[in-house]
Amino acid sequence: MSRSHGFTLLEILLALCIGLLLITIAIPSVSGMLREQKLKRSFEDFDDFVRQAQTRSVTERRTYAMVWDETGIDLRVADTTRDESEPEKTRFSFEEGAEWALDRPAALVKKPVWEWPFWRSGTCEPVVVHYRGSAGTWSVEYSGLTAQGRFIAMEVK
Repeated sequence: MSRSHGFTLLEILLALCIGLLLITIAIPSVSGMLREQKLKRSFEDFDDFVRQAQTRSVTERRTYAMVWDETGIDLRVADTTRDESEPEKTRFSFEEGAEWALDRPAALVKKPVWEWPFWRSGTCEPVVVHYRGSAGTWSVEYSGLTAQGRFIAMEVK
């Protein structure tokens, strides 16, 4: 009797089981990586908005303030004069279900308003920004001199 060339049913099933095992091991790491990228993207989008506030305050020689509300942040001129027109407002909208918090450790009152000023010199008030969304949480401390963010904590769900 001659043996035919090909795979037996047992060999095919064994290969399928090994493939399924590898897939079940790989899926959690891939989904965790995607959540981490989404979390980093939320910070990068916010940090770009901070850069825009700082850049506009320096180039236009005006004090700007990031004013927080329930659905987002408005970038507004904080020092308008009569002969200057109000520039177009810029808005950073929060994603659905995300929670944001602003801590102002240098504020002189216990519960300060949620406004973050950027002065003409490019400096700002030091703050800590907290984010909680579907992908996880992060907290970033912003320097008053450079407005550069430094991660304090980041946790991927």
